[in-house]
Amino acid sequence: MTHLHFYFHEMYSGPNATGLVVAVPPALIVIDDMLREGPERSSKLIGRAQGLSAQASLDGTALLTAINFVFTEGEYNGSTVVILGKCNRFLLIIIEFY
Repeated sequence: MTHLHFYFHEMYSGPNATGLVVAVPPALIVIDDMLREGPERSSKLIGRAQGLSAQASLDGTALLTAINFVFTEGEYNGSTVVILGKCNRFLLIIIEFY
């Protein structure tokens, strides 16, 4: 069994934004986020999370998410993991301010 442990870094503002809200409503978000070894911005970059999320319910509480985790460094260099599924919007978002 393989255990993957990495941190998904997403920014919606600033010159290095990695997420873009394309349409509202309903929401359509396109991402090209950093995958890092740790939670700090200075952690080693090991890949990218590239994909999209779209509002998948009339009340706006669920997202349909399609993300490719593309590894460019480390043990899994050259590997890709694809995630497709429904995410509860309120359980998905954890925001940290730097």
